[in-house]
Amino acid sequence: MSHPTWLEIDRSAITANCKHIIQDTGTALMAIVKADAYGHGAVEVGKAALKGGASWLGVARYNEARILRQNGIRAPILVLGMVTAEEVDEAIADDVTLTLHSLDTLELFSGRFNPDRKPVSVHLKVDSGMGRLGVFAEDILPLARQAQGTGIIHIDGIYSHLAAAEDENPLNEIQLQRFDQAVQSLESAGMRPRWVHVANSAAAFYLPHSRHDMVRVGNVVLGLRIRLDKPLPAYYRPALTWKARLAASRLLPAGWNVGYGTDYITTHDEVIGVVPAGFGDGLRRVPGNQVIIGGVKCPVVGRLCLDQMMIRLPHPYPMGEEVVIIGGQGASSQWVHDLAQLYKISQVDLTSLIHSRVPRIYR
Repeated sequence: MSHPTWLEIDRSAITANCKHIIQDTGTALMAIVKADAYGHGAVEVGKAALKGGASWLGVARYNEARILRQNGIRAPILVLGMVTAEEVDEAIADDVTLTLHSLDTLELFSGRFNPDRKPVSVHLKVDSGMGRLGVFAEDILPLARQAQGTGIIHIDGIYSHLAAAEDENPLNEIQLQRFDQAVQSLESAGMRPRWVHVANSAAAFYLPHSRHDMVRVGNVVLGLRIRLDKPLPAYYRPALTWKARLAASRLLPAGWNVGYGTDYITTHDEVIGVVPAGFGDGLRRVPGNQVIIGGVKCPVVGRLCLDQMMIRLPHPYPMGEEVVIIGGQGASSQWVHDLAQLYKISQVDLTSLIHSRVPRIYR
């Protein structure tokens, strides 16, 4: 490997994870690949997910859908967030499904110059208690009727998003009841769309009655835990490992400062290694960081640098020795959920912010 530090993304793990999700939930799968598939690479993850049986891909913005289309992905794509007035025409031409979440978006989508009268495919968005995009349940039928009346909008789905599906929170059932109310209003009017979906990763596994026609899953597609404290079944595999090469291994005398400031002073002769990865690559500058080398966990000492970190080694290693930042080596392992617990952040907060200068290697 020619890079000082790099990510390895296992496409076969993503494909297998998608197959397991579909089997475990008994429903169709929308694989969420927004934010560059949480730092894993949207194009490669999207292709692997579709190979595993995913029916849809979900993104947050149209530009993310554009990149997928430019890379030959023709599967259905739903833009879960905003589409600007400047993007709408291109999005329609790209056969991208848009979120209809307000009268403003209805006006935007229906008012486009469209000489071929190509239908605009949309999924209606219900705000069932997230307080983000969407209309209230009682307003969904009037919105749907207005959309249908334009003669150009095709309502292909309806969805909402749960705010607390990871927890046993009373809001979950309240939101599901509100969403069901919206769906039933469309059914009573003979307007139920093909796709009804509300379950994110947590709901797909913890709230089976929320699955409807499709589940929207991001974390588990990548082999990330839904909850940090709750392992997935063993057949789900993490797709991401982060590795580096040891840049140096030196014996420093007692009383020698290591890193910025004077946070760490050697107490005796110590072997200190340098690893070419730091907070500029996506790690966090907090106590407790460690890496794995030679199958042994070694602590980071001194302050984490922008581009490098120093580690205390049990003995010297040659330059170029493989270092594992995320993953397993020998009998030791450190996964995304371990670092997320250390940093007190979500797993996707960690992976999404691994800098693009760290190459992604797909296998």
